[in-house]
Amino acid sequence: MAEEVKRILAAIEKAIMLEVSELTRAPPNTIWVTEVSRCIRQSFYSRIYLKSLDFGAAYTILRGRLLHEVVLRNMPLGVTETEEGTRSIVVEDEAGKVEVRGRADMVVGDYIVDLKTSERAPDKLPEEYRGQVQLYMELYGRSKGLVVYITREGLKYFQENRDEGRIAKLKEKALKLSRALRENKPPEPEVGFWCRWCSWSTQELCPEGYNYKIGKSSERG
Repeated sequence: MAEEVKRILAAIEKAIMLEVSELTRAPPNTIWVTEVSRCIRQSFYSRIYLKSLDFGAAYTILRGRLLHEVVLRNMPLGVTETEEGTRSIVVEDEAGKVEVRGRADMVVGDYIVDLKTSERAPDKLPEEYRGQVQLYMELYGRSKGLVVYITREGLKYFQENRDEGRIAKLKEKALKLSRALRENKPPEPEVGFWCRWCSWSTQELCPEGYNYKIGKSSERG
C-alpha cells in the first residue's frame, strides 16, 4: 500500500475515533446516561482504555448518529422539542456530587423518544435501553418513553412508563461508577448478555464476564 494511501486511511480512522470518543474524555464526576444504563465495569474500562476502543464499535456509534441526524433534520416543524446541547441532573453521596449527563433524540409532549438503528428489532426491549430512556425521562421531566427501532423492515417501537425505583437504582450506579473512576478500581460486574460482545470480557480484566461468554459459547456449540 502506498504511503499516501496509508496516511489518508489513518486520517479517516482518526476522525471517526475522535468523533465517538467524547464519552471517555469526561472527568470522573461526570457520568453519561449511556454509561449508567449498561454494565458499569464495561463503562469503567471503556473510560480508562480509550486507545483500545474497537473500530467496529465506533462504526456502529457513528452510523447511529448519522441516521439520527438525518431523521431529526427532516422532522416536520413543531413535532419535536429537542434542543441543542445536553441536559444533566446532580446526584450525591458522602463522597460528593456527580453529574449525570445526556441528550434525548426527541421530546414530544409527555414523551421522550430514543431512536435506535439495527438490522432487526428485538422481541423485547433490552435492559440497557430501558435504563437509558428512564434516565432521559428524569433529565427532561417527562413521564413516558418511546424507544423506536429503525430497521430494514421498518419501524418498531417499545413504550416505557416512568419508573421511580429504576431511576433511583440508575442514579446509584452513576455514583458507583464515579467512585470507581476516582479510585481507579473496577466496580462489580453486571454479568449478562452484553458480556458476549464486551471487549473487556477477558480472563485478566473481567473473569466473570469471560466465564459467562465462554459458557454461552459452549451452549451454542
